[in-house]
Amino acid sequence: MPTKHRLIITVSVILLVVLIVGAVTKAQQPYTQVILNLLNGQQYFGVPHVYQGVGGYYGSPTSQWPVYYGPSNASSYWSQGGISSDQPVLELTPAQTWSAGTMFWSETYSGGVVKITIIGTFSNGSSPVAHGFIIYLFLEPTMWGISPNYNYSIVFEGLLPQSPTPYIVVEWDPAWQFSYKQSGATGQWIVGLVTNSNGNNSSVGPSPSPNLGQGYRGWVGIGTGAFQPKPDEWINVTVTYDPSTNILSGVAYDMNTGQSASFTLNLNGYYKPPSNGTYVFGVGAVTGEHFYADWALLYVAMTTSIKPTPSALPTWIIAASVIVVVVVLIVALLMIKRGKR
Repeated sequence: MPTKHRLIITVSVILLVVLIVGAVTKAQQPYTQVILNLLNGQQYFGVPHVYQGVGGYYGSPTSQWPVYYGPSNASSYWSQGGISSDQPVLELTPAQTWSAGTMFWSETYSGGVVKITIIGTFSNGSSPVAHGFIIYLFLEPTMWGISPNYNYSIVFEGLLPQSPTPYIVVEWDPAWQFSYKQSGATGQWIVGLVTNSNGNNSSVGPSPSPNLGQGYRGWVGIGTGAFQPKPDEWINVTVTYDPSTNILSGVAYDMNTGQSASFTLNLNGYYKPPSNGTYVFGVGAVTGEHFYADWALLYVAMTTSIKPTPSALPTWIIAASVIVVVVVLIVALLMIKRGKR
């Protein structure tokens, strides 16, 4: 076979390999699902979701919150703080003590890094404000699910939903380092590993707390940096979990002032990285006995290494690869035949 023919065939094979590898690589790139986007007047809810509200010292279920304020009535939310605005919000908690509210959704997890990003705010609150935003990772509920009949009807205890397997709860609490100061607490973050298999007997670990000891559960007041936001300031909170290292990290920063608080936590020996499957994730907020704010969401997004469906990206790339290679091979074969004449 002439050298030029071998070269054509070799090039076509390399092209096929490059295109297929490119398709596979493309399919495995991080994928961001926008869960909620109310920024600049938008009204986008990207996935099915359910809400759960909690009120009172004993944590009684309520359907009064979370509540969505659209462009037509958003001013009634902002006016609570004497602010003139029509920016839509999903209010998670009212400006009162002992309240909590959460939005949950489900997502397919296929390994890799998981990142949840929220942009939140408040219009009215105590001084200082507390107790901030909460992010839930890797719930596997068996007594409730993401469907309309479970809206405001989630099986839970203390806003810790039922799940037969342990899951991660991360909270950024701006009260730490302002109202709450204690030896061993260096930041504003709280991390707990929750078990609540029956829905009425929740427990949070590790217990005792690795950094504060007896009387506390989980990691409390960890990280570095601290800030107190003001009404109508936007707060970006991002939590990232890397199963390859079993490291959980987070950063919260005031988008108006640039002040921030962050943490990094190694969960080895405490939490086993989850296997592939479908999980429930959530974002929420909570107030306490003395401090509070009408915490609200403007934006929520989740980034994972989920592969697009076969009908999306890989199909047209692979189809194009096949067409190109077939054409090149046909041309090569025709040239070979002509060369033999």
